Amino acid sequence: MNVLLAVAALHLVVLVVPGPDVLLVSRAALAQSRRAALLAGLGVCLGIACWAGLALLGINFLFAQFPWIHGVIKVAGGLYLLWMGLNLWRGASRGGAAEGTAVPAPVRSDWASLRAGFLTNVANPKAAVFFGSVFSSVLGAHTSPGLKLAVFGVVVSLSLAWFALVACGMSTRPVQAAYLRARGGIDRVAGTLMLGFGGLLLASRD
Repeated sequence: MNVLLAVAALHLVVLVVPGPDVLLVSRAALAQSRRAALLAGLGVCLGIACWAGLALLGINFLFAQFPWIHGVIKVAGGLYLLWMGLNLWRGASRGGAAEGTAVPAPVRSDWASLRAGFLTNVANPKAAVFFGSVFSSVLGAHTSPGLKLAVFGVVVSLSLAWFALVACGMSTRPVQAAYLRARGGIDRVAGTLMLGFGGLLLASRD
């Protein structure tokens, strides 16, 4: 039980810190719909499940033996985040309506929302390093498969709950209406943040 609580506490701290995942789900909720945000959040959680599962299987050892694999994933992920940031800026710059006028964003398909969430999360291989560090600090070398499965379940369950909360909270009508009134400025800020996340990922040395 202590192990599960420790993993839950550490993962929760990382979840609530704003990053590309939270930014993506929040914008889907604001600009699209609750459904789009929930699907984007589900995609993020699928990415988290992949990294957590790979960490439990020892992917950090693979990264240590073949650093180029980590490097390739990092560069691809950084470029993807930069591409997303540029798309947000392009969309905000198109404008075409007077300030304060609600201009709905193009509707994404369910698959596109799910895919965007998944790719945004797997774009950052540091997630595997984080999970590997957490798991190695709380799980022993002879940890039972049952406990590992329970830890995996805690990580995925917390992720699902958090992103469902973000999606539902940010997709309320008053919040969406406020976003639509200031969409251009908000999208520029979101695009700048996404560009920053991508740049930091590309510039990181680990």
